[in-house]
Amino acid sequence: MSVKKFFVIALIGAAVAFSGCKKSSENDILEFWVNNVKYDKSGTSFVKFYPKMSENNWGGFPAAPVAPSKVEISPKASISPAVNVPQNFEQGVTYTVTAEDGSKQTFFVKAQRNMYFD
Repeated sequence: MSVKKFFVIALIGAAVAFSGCKKSSENDILEFWVNNVKYDKSGTSFVKFYPKMSENNWGGFPAAPVAPSKVEISPKASISPAVNVPQNFEQGVTYTVTAEDGSKQTFFVKAQRNMYFD
């Protein structure tokens, strides 16, 4: 086989291989944790109700701005704002997850005080 023929076959093979490559459209938050407490997922929201332990104590409530302790997102996706940036989860925070193909999905994360004693 000539070098020219080999080169043409290699180019065609590479074109076929690359045309089959599709970028991922996965743009999900799979898990969200603050202060090592897992938040409950419902659709595109993550909420954690903190139990009232005493008059002014809500069992580990993240009152001050704090960075999430663990965030798991879809492979090949990115998240904004960055998860190492402290946030005020009492007010709620909106995160945007961008898939490899550029598609986006937003999620809302909120810490809530349960006003009743558990």
